[in-house]
Amino acid sequence: MKVLMLGWEFPPNSVGGLGTHTYEIVKALSKKGIKIRLLLPYEQHYPVDGVEFEAVPMNFVTGAYSTFSGSSGSRIYGDVASEIRSYAAGALLIAMRKDFDIIHANDWLTGIAGVEIKKKTGKPLVLTIHSTEYDRTADHPWGFIRDAEKFAMDNADLLIAVSERLRQQLISVYKCDPDKITVIHNAIDASKFSGISSQNKPRILLYVGRLSIQKGIDHLIRAFKIVSGEDKDVLLYIAGEGPELKGLIELTMDLGLQDRVIFLGRVRDEEIEYLYSLASVFIMPSVSEPFGITALEAVASGTPTIISAQSGVSEILKNTIKVDFWDSQNMADAILGLLKYPSVKETMSSEAYKELSNMTWENRADRFIEVYKKILAHK
Repeated sequence: MKVLMLGWEFPPNSVGGLGTHTYEIVKALSKKGIKIRLLLPYEQHYPVDGVEFEAVPMNFVTGAYSTFSGSSGSRIYGDVASEIRSYAAGALLIAMRKDFDIIHANDWLTGIAGVEIKKKTGKPLVLTIHSTEYDRTADHPWGFIRDAEKFAMDNADLLIAVSERLRQQLISVYKCDPDKITVIHNAIDASKFSGISSQNKPRILLYVGRLSIQKGIDHLIRAFKIVSGEDKDVLLYIAGEGPELKGLIELTMDLGLQDRVIFLGRVRDEEIEYLYSLASVFIMPSVSEPFGITALEAVASGTPTIISAQSGVSEILKNTIKVDFWDSQNMADAILGLLKYPSVKETMSSEAYKELSNMTWENRADRFIEVYKKILAHK
C-alpha cells in the first residue's frame, strides 16, 4: 500500500502535537510495511527508515486552489494564505509524477493540497483533524481558516478525529457526516521518557505548550497564586512561546508572582524530557484541547498530572486529576493535595503509567491501516 502523506510540521520543525503525531505515525506505519512518501514545505527533517521525503517547492503564489475560495482578503491572512497556496501548487506538481494509492492530509494546512490532488488524480483522500480554528481561537475563528477547514472536510472521503470530543465538534459545528468520521486517539512512545530516581525533587509545577488563549495558562497562574499562599517554596515553570506571552507576564506581575513564575521560552526536546521528570506536578489547563499529547509525555515521565476536563486526552487517561479549566480554586486544591501527600502522587503516577501500555503508536498504526483498507474497498 502506497500513501502520499501531506505534512506541515515535522521534527525538528515542530511547535506542537502535529509534528509529534506526524513523526510517530509515519514511523509506525513504515514498520508495518506501508510505503509512505511525505511531502514537507522544507528540506530539513528527522530521518525515518523506509519513508521517502520530498520538499515541496514553495515559490508559487497563485492558482493553487482553483476549487476553493475563502475570505482571505485581509492582510492578516496574507503570508499564511500565500504559503498554503504555494504548498498546494507544489504538492500537486509532485503528486502528478508519483504512484500512490491514498492521499493522507493533516489539518487545514495541507487539506487544500489534498483536495486538489484528489480532484486531479481521482485517488481517495483521508484527512486527519488535529484541532480546529474554533479550538485554537476559543470560539473566535478567522474566516479564511474556518472556510479552508470546511472545504477540506467536505471534500475528504474519510476524516480521522484525534478524540471523541473533536468528532462531536466536527458534527455539530462543521456539519460533517458522522458516518465518515473515525476516532483514533494519539499515543506515546514511553521509552523516550524516564523519571528521576531521586526522592528529593525540587518543588516545581510545570506547563509545556504553546502560549495561546486556547491553553488556559492564565487560569493556571491564578491557581498558582492560591498555591503560593500556602507553599512558599514551590515554583511554576512555563515552557513554550506564543502570542499570549506579554499578557501572561503582565498577569504574573499584577499577582506579585514575578519571582516565582519562570518563563522558559521554547525548549529543546531533550530539555523538555528533563523538565517533565524534574517536575513535582504537571498541569495542562486547556480551555479547549482536541487531544493534548503533553499529558501523555508527563505520565510517561512518571510525573503526576492534572488535566483539563475539556481535553480529548481525558477520554483515555483515567489515573489523572481532571479539573474544569476555569476553576482555579479546584486546580489549586488538586496541586496542593499532590504536593502534600507523596504517597498519593506515587500511586497516581504508577497507575497512570500502566495505562500507556495500550496507547502505543504501533496499535494506532493498525487503526490507520484499517481506515486505508476501508477507503480502498469502496473505490
